[in-house]
Amino acid sequence: MAEVVVNLLVENLTQLLKENIQLISGLKDDVEKLLEDLGDFKAFLREAGKARYDNEILKRLITKIRTVVNKAEDLIDRYVVAAKFHYDKKWKRYLDIEHPGRKKELAEEIRNVRESMDGIRKDPNYGLNALRDEALPNRGAVQAKVPTVEEEYVVGFDGEVDAIVKRLTEGEGFEVISIVGMPGLGKTTLANKVFKDERVEYHFMNRAWIYVSGVYKRRDVFLRILKELSKLSHTYSDDVTDEDLAKEIKKFLGSAKYFIVMDDVWTGEDWNALKIAFPMNNGSRVLVSTRDKVVAMHANSRGDPHNLKFLTEKESWELLQKKVFREESCPFELKRPGRTIAEKCGGLPLAIVIIAGTLLGKPKTSGAWDKVAESIGDFLKLKLESYDYLIRMSYDQLPYDLKSCFLYFGAFPRGNEIPAGKLIRLWIAEGFIEEEAQSLTLEDIAHEKLSDLVNRNLVMSMQRKSNGQIKTCRVHDMLHEFCKNEAKKENLFEEINTGRQLDTCRRLCVQCNVSEFLSSGLSADHVRSLLCFSSNKYDLPADNISIIREAFPLLRVLHTAPDESIIFTRFPRDMTNLFHLRYIAISTTLTILPQAIDSLWNMQTLIVRTTQSTLNIKGNIWKMTRLRHVQTNSSAQLPPPNTKKDPFANRNLQTLSRISPESCTAIALAKAPNLNNLGIQGNLAKLFETNKDTGSSLFKNLGELKLLEKLKLLNHGGNVQRLPQKYEFPQKIKKLTLSNTHLEWTELSILGSLEYLEVLKLTENAFKGKEWEPSKGGFPCLQFLRIERTDLKSWKASSLHFPLLKSLILRQCLNLEEVPPSLADIDNLQEMELNRTNPRAAQSAWNILQIKQGKEMELKEKGGSPRRFKLNIYPPDELEQIQQI
Repeated sequence: MAEVVVNLLVENLTQLLKENIQLISGLKDDVEKLLEDLGDFKAFLREAGKARYDNEILKRLITKIRTVVNKAEDLIDRYVVAAKFHYDKKWKRYLDIEHPGRKKELAEEIRNVRESMDGIRKDPNYGLNALRDEALPNRGAVQAKVPTVEEEYVVGFDGEVDAIVKRLTEGEGFEVISIVGMPGLGKTTLANKVFKDERVEYHFMNRAWIYVSGVYKRRDVFLRILKELSKLSHTYSDDVTDEDLAKEIKKFLGSAKYFIVMDDVWTGEDWNALKIAFPMNNGSRVLVSTRDKVVAMHANSRGDPHNLKFLTEKESWELLQKKVFREESCPFELKRPGRTIAEKCGGLPLAIVIIAGTLLGKPKTSGAWDKVAESIGDFLKLKLESYDYLIRMSYDQLPYDLKSCFLYFGAFPRGNEIPAGKLIRLWIAEGFIEEEAQSLTLEDIAHEKLSDLVNRNLVMSMQRKSNGQIKTCRVHDMLHEFCKNEAKKENLFEEINTGRQLDTCRRLCVQCNVSEFLSSGLSADHVRSLLCFSSNKYDLPADNISIIREAFPLLRVLHTAPDESIIFTRFPRDMTNLFHLRYIAISTTLTILPQAIDSLWNMQTLIVRTTQSTLNIKGNIWKMTRLRHVQTNSSAQLPPPNTKKDPFANRNLQTLSRISPESCTAIALAKAPNLNNLGIQGNLAKLFETNKDTGSSLFKNLGELKLLEKLKLLNHGGNVQRLPQKYEFPQKIKKLTLSNTHLEWTELSILGSLEYLEVLKLTENAFKGKEWEPSKGGFPCLQFLRIERTDLKSWKASSLHFPLLKSLILRQCLNLEEVPPSLADIDNLQEMELNRTNPRAAQSAWNILQIKQGKEMELKEKGGSPRRFKLNIYPPDELEQIQQI
């Protein structure tokens, strides 16, 4: 991964030359020459990144390059900090007699580094001759991008699914069923296929899927169970014990029938600690997957565990074809080598999936596939439980820039379901994403790379957004282990599980007690990224507030939220001296971000989670030209722009969420013309009301945001009388959230006229009134509708009002008498969720389910491919009442 270090340094130096020439005055020529040298290394390493790791000469050469590049990076980064301090002294800088000497010293150090680089260049092994043909994978022509796959292709599980579904749905009493098998045999895939089976969905309306893994906290598991069952986030104080949470789960479930999957339980002790939350309700089932037969026997309440079988040769070949060719057929000339490859995978699904990812990067010729078959050899037969070799084959096929993105998954705790937005912003801050085309943002490019990793079967897409984009993702435990080990070998990052600090690693992932880690006498100016995932909350004392800046003066990435491993009791003023900081995500008790934050001129992502209802941002964020995303969980008051001092707009800024209504001035929003995501929280009456002097409103300023697609309007304060007119809304709005606005239902006709609106969330009494009948022809593109907390009693709607609706969620609509029966006529409607409504509404939803299932059967009989309709009803007692009728 040495090429990543070079990329970052080249970017830093280029940035200095373009925008901060005053910081390197007198060193411009030296830095430009260094930049030219680094450009040569960058080109070399880009090719080296394509090579396999069996070339020892290449390994040593890359190590040399990494060492000298790191030294150059440290020199420049330290000097920039010193120069920034010097420059900020204004007139006092002329009294700073040390700075000219430091500049002369740096020039000499740069020349020494360039001499070292020249020595590497004169090495007879340097150059493309070091990249021997046999060291290069046979990549062939650039492959076309594989289309995003919505459903996971699985093979060979039909009989096993039927057997488990039968045990789940037949018989009385309470039962725990275990699935046991070696790693990579498909336990999670089978459990997931069972969980999504329509027979199980029909039989158990009350279901939850929980991933446990070897490293877990019982409290977190219980909270996830509550969230999965209720579909609501619960907040509990630290005084609530694990046993109390277990009682909450039992209370919620009552005597109702339920089904819960506990995926990847490692020990009998783990199961004993978790099972206390499950009441032994008649007809209820818990499905436990484990790699340990002893655990499976211990958990299984009656009968034998379900032992997972290996795939047959026929099933192996079928799975390999589906993973490589998707819906297309395998060319005739590839069938012979393909069957050989499938056979040598030994019936292991994970092995087949990994090899399929390798084949995606190969030319579709029999010769190329024969080489893959030969390279597998008898490896799997001799070493069934080791996948490193197979993972290595897929990893070596990755383009150099995808390698760092893939290995970065190992920085997160094992089993974590990672939000794609967080991952992508971290990739960008780490310098893994390079600009490719002016029409694409760095975020667009990063999304493409994430989809590429998913399509190569190296990353699993766990949840998707309504537009099909990946929402959350994770990697298999074995791939996670590979990422961790490879990243450590490549010095990309290091996992810290004790207070121990390594000397050379530039990225640290802290999973131990943060308090112990920070108090271990750190001195780490080589560290560029600090990712804290500790489950122990640590309130950073006021007298230790500067410890992070002192220990990590050249930090680029600081991530401690939303995990809340560190709580800042105040914003460390000297943290604003971390001039290289690009990404910061912190939890705090603050109400003010100081003016000095605008010193963070490299900042790209600023995330602040505070316990306060408001946050006053004093710093001039408008002059932070690299700022891309600002996120808070409270109403942030932004400073007014100074157009004389900062006349230019920030065309990088894409996210402002959440800001106060008063911050939505024309002059402020004009500074962010490319804004894509805007959240506004506060007294929305101030946003909507017309100014008597100007005849306009603050909301009308949003109409100038031509690229705005996501808008949240969260009312905290006075009454809102009306919505703005259609022409006042941003033209391209696709996703809209309203909360606590208490508007009349008739106002929704305005939102129905928004041509591009696809997602509408109405929460916390966004609308009030007993009746709602939408206008015909409205909501032409709406696919997702959520209504939460309302006094709505009668709702009349059909396909005439929501022609493209796919998903409907109703939460805490306690007075609703029925879900409109005519919604059953919407062909696109695929899922419906009712959470805390009432038995009458639940019964009408059940009737819609029966109609939908009848239509599915009719379409199947005619040879069509129906869309399966899913219905979830909470709490369980409503469902029980329906089933008794």
